[in-house]
Amino acid sequence: MQSFLGETLLFFLGGALGSFLNVIALRYDPEKFLIRKEMLFGRSYCPHCRGKLRWFELVPFLSFLIQRGRCRRCKARLSPQYFLAEVSGGVVLLSVYLRLGEFPFSLLSGWSVALWSLVFATLLLITLIDIRFHIIPDEANVLLAVVGLSIALFAGNVFVGGQGSFVGPYVYLFGYPASIWLNRGLGALLAGAFFGFLVLITRGRSMGIGDLKLGVALGVVFGWPDILLIIALGFIFGSIYGLIAIASKKRSIGSFVPFGPFLALSALVTFLFGEVILRSYFGLIPL
Repeated sequence: MQSFLGETLLFFLGGALGSFLNVIALRYDPEKFLIRKEMLFGRSYCPHCRGKLRWFELVPFLSFLIQRGRCRRCKARLSPQYFLAEVSGGVVLLSVYLRLGEFPFSLLSGWSVALWSLVFATLLLITLIDIRFHIIPDEANVLLAVVGLSIALFAGNVFVGGQGSFVGPYVYLFGYPASIWLNRGLGALLAGAFFGFLVLITRGRSMGIGDLKLGVALGVVFGWPDILLIIALGFIFGSIYGLIAIASKKRSIGSFVPFGPFLALSALVTFLFGEVILRSYFGLIPL
């Protein structure tokens, strides 16, 4: 019971985090720095009537559901992005806590949870901004890389061999540098080479420089071979979305689709289920 209450509280805290990140995304200006003073201290308001929101209109999940997705004043329908961002934030924070609980006890420290929460909070912010503006801010990619280096520094004496990967023992099928620093460097280098090649051959039409930088940052965070699974899943998720969008006539063949959200999703899936996915995949291959 105590664990359930704690996890519920954590989910609501994640909802508040998702709401805050959504505010940053909605107020983002591509011509200015990612996070500015007015973003942090400005009052939230309805995008339709511009009415200032009171505290009880900002309660994660509940406010949107009780008001049935509408403004309390003008009754205009609000974008489902508000609610989805809160749910995503809750899922991110709770997932990090539950996933790290599967590792040896020394990784249950607050630093580990905080750093990985920051990774996926940044990826959620990137997703919200990329969907809206088709841009991945450089500041977000730099933050990801810095946090990735911090994780490597913090876990340097804890991650040994294959334990440094979210694909478990399958890491040995791909080769694994003994040094966590070489591993992260290799992940960043190979991701940069792959996305750089795509940018060149598509001339930036299908894959942009922002995607390249995000790939490098994820390489720093996850290293090799996790970045390989992240990239593969990103293209799989993107292809599935594209086929569904075309079939439902929401998009046509050749329409631009931001790739950042799919990389963010595949990073979370790899973090949570990387080993399970590879176990299932190789289980389909007859020995």
